[in-house]
Amino acid sequence: MTFLALSLRLIWAWWVPVIPSSDGEAYDAFARTLVQHGTFGWEPDHPTSFWPPGTTFLHASLFALFGIRYEPIVAMNIALSLGIVWVTARLAARFWGQNVAVLSALVLAAWPTLVMYPTILASELPFLFLTLLALDLWTVPWAGRTARALLAGLVLGFAALVRPQALLLPLVYGGGLVLMNRGGRGVFLEQIRSVVLAGIAMAVVVAPWTWRNYQLYGETVLISSNGGITLWMGNTPGTDGRYMVTPKKYSHLPENERAQVLGQEAKAYILQDPAAFAERAVKKLLILYTNESVGVGWNSPGVREAFGEAWEPRLKRLTQATWGLICLLVVVGLWSSLRRAGFVSTLFSPITLSILYFTAIHMVVVSQERYHLAFAGQWAILAALGLLQLAAWRQGWAATATRPSPQ
Repeated sequence: MTFLALSLRLIWAWWVPVIPSSDGEAYDAFARTLVQHGTFGWEPDHPTSFWPPGTTFLHASLFALFGIRYEPIVAMNIALSLGIVWVTARLAARFWGQNVAVLSALVLAAWPTLVMYPTILASELPFLFLTLLALDLWTVPWAGRTARALLAGLVLGFAALVRPQALLLPLVYGGGLVLMNRGGRGVFLEQIRSVVLAGIAMAVVVAPWTWRNYQLYGETVLISSNGGITLWMGNTPGTDGRYMVTPKKYSHLPENERAQVLGQEAKAYILQDPAAFAERAVKKLLILYTNESVGVGWNSPGVREAFGEAWEPRLKRLTQATWGLICLLVVVGLWSSLRRAGFVSTLFSPITLSILYFTAIHMVVVSQERYHLAFAGQWAILAALGLLQLAAWRQGWAATATRPSPQ
C-alpha cells in the first residue's frame, strides 16, 4: 500500500504545480517572513500569534535549507502522507487485526483528497501524522510506561504547535483506554500517570512559544490567540457556522485583546439562547461531514493550469463521491464493531473517541469541511471495518446462493 500511496501522490505532484491559495498563501507568507526577517507574521514589523506556528516552522526550515521553493515542501508532504498510512495501519492492527490494517492503508493510499494534499501548504498532514503517531506511542505494547507517555507527550506538544486542539488529546487517549477497560483501578492509575507525564513533556515543547507570546503581549497566550475568534465565528448574529471576517471596529485592538472581546461576545450570545446554540451545533456538524472538496479548492490555480478549468468541477465531484462512499463504509464498520465488540469497546476506543472529540470541537466553534481530515486515519480504520463486513455479507450471500435447495 505504501507503493500505491507514493505512486499516486508522485503522479499528482508531477502534474499539478504548487500555487498557494487561501490558507496556503498565509503559510507561504509566514514562512518567507520568518526566514528572511526572523519574524512570525505577515510583515517583519508586525509579529502575530493569531495562527499556531508549527506548520510555519516546518515550511520555514525547508526554505532555510533549500531556498524559497516548493519542491521540498511537496516531498515533506508526501513523506507525511506515507507516515500517516504506516501509523494508521499499525493502530488498526493493534486494535482490530491485520486484515483491517491492510484495508485501512488501502483507503488512505487511494483517498483522492489526501492524494491531492501534497501540493497544498496546510496544517492537515502534519497534524494528522503527529496525533496518530502519539496514539501509536501511547498504546505500543513493547515500550515502558514512562517512555511511552513522555514520547507521546513530546509528539503531542509539536502537534499542539500545529493546532492547539492537540492539548487535550492525552485525556482523550487515556480516558478512552480507561473506559474500554471498564474503569479497572490498575488501568485508571496507569493512565492518570501517563496523562501527567505527557502533560509535562508537552509543556516543555510549548513553553518557549508561550514565553515568546508573553514578551509580545505582556500576558499569557499559550499557543495562538485565535480561540475566542473561532468561537465568535461560530456563534454570532448572522453566522452560518463557517469562517467569518472579524468586525472592523475591533481592528485597532491587539490580537490578544480582540480575541478576548470577541470570545466574550460569543459566550454571551450562546447563553442568550441555548436552543439556538444547539441548532447551530447541528448545522456545523453537517458542514463538517457533508462535503469534501478542499483538496481541489485549495489546488484550484494549479488544477486549472495543469488540466484546464473544466476539470475543477469534475475533480470536486470525484472527491465528493469518494467521501460519500467512505462515509457509508464507516457506518457499516461502526455497525459491525458495535455488533461484535459491543458499545463500550467501540465508542470509547481511543480511535472512535478522538473522532468524537474533534467533532465536538467544531460543533461549538467554527466548522469547515476540511476539519474532518484531522481524523482521516481513524475514519479509514472504520471504513476498513466496513469493507470487511461487506466482504463477509458477500460470502454469506454466495454461500446461500450455491446451497442446494431442499427436495
